[in-house]
Amino acid sequence: MNNIEDVLQYADNLIFETTGENISPVEEAILKGVWQGQKYWQIAIAFNNCTEQHIKKEAAKLWKKLGQALGENLNKDNFRSKLEKNKNFLDFNSSSYCLLQNNQNTINIGTQFIQTNNYKQKSSNSPKPQHQTPIIDLTKAPELNYNYGRTSEVSTLKEWILENKTKLITIYGLSGIGKTALTLKLISEIKTEFDYIIYRSLDNLPQLITLKDELKQFFSQSQSNPLPEIIDYFNSSRCLLIIDDVDNIFQFGNLAGQYLTEYKDYSKFFQQIATSSHQSCLILISSAKPPDIETLEIQNKHTKTLHLQGLGKDAKAILREKGLKDEDK
Repeated sequence: MNNIEDVLQYADNLIFETTGENISPVEEAILKGVWQGQKYWQIAIAFNNCTEQHIKKEAAKLWKKLGQALGENLNKDNFRSKLEKNKNFLDFNSSSYCLLQNNQNTINIGTQFIQTNNYKQKSSNSPKPQHQTPIIDLTKAPELNYNYGRTSEVSTLKEWILENKTKLITIYGLSGIGKTALTLKLISEIKTEFDYIIYRSLDNLPQLITLKDELKQFFSQSQSNPLPEIIDYFNSSRCLLIIDDVDNIFQFGNLAGQYLTEYKDYSKFFQQIATSSHQSCLILISSAKPPDIETLEIQNKHTKTLHLQGLGKDAKAILREKGLKDEDK
């Protein structure tokens, strides 16, 4: 898999060569998101919570510019495959080609000379948030259909995460109450505080070792030396991990809330996150509050739970959007 920074550098070179301008922050967000398989609405949430329509408009202009430079008809669906097959990009990304910068601020790529402002240098000179632009994977998150209310809940979660440095948060409540929507809204407001943000669901009942392998692949994509354990990434970087549908690994009936036998190792994993020394946060989303989490909350100040209730008056905004104009009904 090609490093996303190489993709951004190459795209920046192409655009500068044809327009004399470097890629803009929104273009960078689009390239990162599309390369990671995100949809436009997910990129919109990650990029200052702007509208999906704005991202689509900027993306259309971006594909046109890059398409003209590469002589290809580009779009969101074929960009990655087209670029990975492009000879000049392969040459650019190959260690057999020598990258030399001379006094004229050009880069020698084999026999091809491209004028550039140097993407990484440009970024380092620009005003930056507390962290670099985070690597975000929301590809498996559901689409956010509304963005109403939950102001107090978001404020509470932000306080827990940013001020109290809470390591394990459980958000629980009735199915469909808006737990995942709340979490996506939270991400849009605190994303610059993290290096990595990833959403995963236990809907398909993955074994813990399978989930860990997937997370390691995500966290290691921008690092030259992969780390052995998830907790190592949590310690070396500021990570936000969201695990949804946790109740899928619980038993029912008399043993409701207890973990299924083959998923008991999840409990130890959650406990490790809550009690270890690191700078990251794990958010669990569930319809019920696991008993072991309740015990952890009592014993550990870095564990919090949020019982999500209904939207209240803010629910009216959803009804209005659905075209229900008679407020009395």
